[in-house]
Amino acid sequence: MKQQKKIHRIYLAIDLKSDMHRCSVDLSHRILNVLRIKNNETISIFNNKGQECLSRVSIEEKQVVLNLSKEIKSGIDRSKKISLCVSIINMKLMDLIIQKSVELGVTNFIPIYTQRSQYNNVDKKLDHWEKTVIHATEQCGRLDIMNLSRPVSLSDFDNVYQSSSKFLLHQNGDKFKYEELESSDITLLIGPEGGFDDLEIDCLDANGWKTKTINVNILRTETACISALTLLNNYDILSRHSL
Repeated sequence: MKQQKKIHRIYLAIDLKSDMHRCSVDLSHRILNVLRIKNNETISIFNNKGQECLSRVSIEEKQVVLNLSKEIKSGIDRSKKISLCVSIINMKLMDLIIQKSVELGVTNFIPIYTQRSQYNNVDKKLDHWEKTVIHATEQCGRLDIMNLSRPVSLSDFDNVYQSSSKFLLHQNGDKFKYEELESSDITLLIGPEGGFDDLEIDCLDANGWKTKTINVNILRTETACISALTLLNNYDILSRHSL
């Protein structure tokens, strides 16, 4: 069987009602020299407003002009809001966690400074992480862009953050109940290598965080993130099929 040719997806923060879009120099360079897209090839353009459409590439003096045509209808339903709060660890692993968070449907991603975080200032990484979010969204087929918050200390975050269902993942926690996984607004908080210290856990417990476990073993931060998000995704899939 002949494999269907891949159609590249490009994110553009524009309204897709117009028939034509002239790309910036940087985007033109990416389309022509990074993605190696040729004149008259078809690509997919999407924004953060639930719109996606096919577009034909035209090259005019090394600048790309996109001729927008057929709108693509998405059947993806993202009724569940998932916020993932992660203690800042090794930068390569943070890249991986952010990428997988996009793929696994996270709505909000909040990097947290904790007592055992490996860094106390990563503001210079925000531009890089935002690009990681965009590229992961283009690759995985999402239409919405995951919200990436500025890093904040655990104490400041916990004093202002509100969610209907807040869960701290810890090996000594309780197992999830089905009704907890049914919530339409879930927040997961995952600690660094070495975990949260006792004072942090006591403060979180006092502020309404429920301590939960997803495995009998102690998981690395990146493993815990992927495992917890997979649990939520699989529960949603099973729930829809059982209706």
